[in-house]
Amino acid sequence: MAFPTLAQTLQALESVKSEQSQSSYDCLSAILRASYDGKQLSKYDKLSDQYCDAMDGNDLQQDVVLAIQYLRSRDVTELVQALIGYFKDDDQFYELGHAMISLAFPRKRSTISPETLTDLQRDVLTSLNEKDAIWKCDGDLPALLKSRGLPTTKSKSRQLVTNSIKQG
Repeated sequence: MAFPTLAQTLQALESVKSEQSQSSYDCLSAILRASYDGKQLSKYDKLSDQYCDAMDGNDLQQDVVLAIQYLRSRDVTELVQALIGYFKDDDQFYELGHAMISLAFPRKRSTISPETLTDLQRDVLTSLNEKDAIWKCDGDLPALLKSRGLPTTKSKSRQLVTNSIKQG
């Protein structure tokens, strides 16, 4: 896929909640990748400026990250692994952490048990556990974690990961 145009970007962002097409996935993934890739940054910056003008100041990267959380109907392993990498370099961008959680963990009322964690879920929690800022400063994190049956403190999250490794 060639780098997305503004029209393709707007279409992907608009349709991601309802249709979750491959083209929307490809478009949003390409934009997010470009926003962290020095070789593609000039293309991304141009699109980001166009988007900002068209959307009254909205931030393209933030809107893309918020939208990709709806891409659960497909295999998102590669996307989540990319998000983990971006989060390691940009841990103040809490929405990356939210997207990782939302894509890796379905909503759940009961508490998740260590033996049910997948490798991808363990990687997400490990990535979050390596950073302090999201745990200390993100007021939305506890509610998101609770909605996924996850511990709402860093120490209990670490314990869940440790226990899952011992059982795995």
